[in-house]
Amino acid sequence: MNADSALRRYVQEAYETRSATWEATATRIKRWLTQQQKGLLKDKDISRLDVDGHRIKDSARTLKKLSEKIAEDPDITITSAADVENHIRDIVGVKVLCKSPRDQKMMFDSLRDPGQLGSFVLVDQKNYVDPPKPSGYRACHVTLEIPCDPEPPVFAEIQVKTRLQDAWGELTHEDMYKPGAAMKPSELHGEFARAMANMLATVDDMADTLAVELSALTNPEPDTGLPTATEDIIDVKVRATGPKYALAVDSDGRQGLIPAFAVRELSGSKGTIKVNDFVSVDDRLRVSVEEDSKGIYYIPVELP
Repeated sequence: MNADSALRRYVQEAYETRSATWEATATRIKRWLTQQQKGLLKDKDISRLDVDGHRIKDSARTLKKLSEKIAEDPDITITSAADVENHIRDIVGVKVLCKSPRDQKMMFDSLRDPGQLGSFVLVDQKNYVDPPKPSGYRACHVTLEIPCDPEPPVFAEIQVKTRLQDAWGELTHEDMYKPGAAMKPSELHGEFARAMANMLATVDDMADTLAVELSALTNPEPDTGLPTATEDIIDVKVRATGPKYALAVDSDGRQGLIPAFAVRELSGSKGTIKVNDFVSVDDRLRVSVEEDSKGIYYIPVELP
């Protein structure tokens, strides 16, 4: 049996004997990541992090990648199915999508914290955000070793991306052009892909800044200088609500923000609250009005 045939056989054997374990491990990782998500975002907007599913790398892609590694390093020897997993450690992949770069950093930091990993072991980490890959690809990767007694452990790669970093792959048809894929990138494709990545990174940074600004407006520190409420009390109807604020409209069609700090004060709660736990769409509220250069605020005088 020649070397290529032997390599193909070992890859096939790995998939035949370990696929069920890989699937079970991916499900286990997703459950664990969901708990991480809840812990990191306790009392905050849980949608800032989203465990977006998993994939088991196609066996043909694994064979191709392994062949390339052997060509680059002739000292690599594959004599068993276990060797396949030892050299290709991203057969199991799980993705976490984040709303913003700060959420991405928060999750990446957590995945490298031994105190958070429990029985999982950090094997490798790669930051492709600063700097990005030459193609424009941005993401943070960690490789974990997951114990699976009595079977050998499973290696898994967790990719942490912002939603826009993930969208870049779709917009540039990344899967069609990555190494070993169907098409070779042209110079034009490369230029466009890098330009799009840079533009989306700028939007990510802008969204981060806006999120910080919104948080400051809806949960201000004491003595931030918000204007004093007017004496007039009006009726408004809630049009939208979320963890940090609600939007309401008055009888003249003017929209205003119902901030979290105002709801928290009426609720008697301490610490961070979720506005949508207290205020729902179509609720009618009695409010006082505050207005400054940054916007209109409706301050409830009572909760529904």
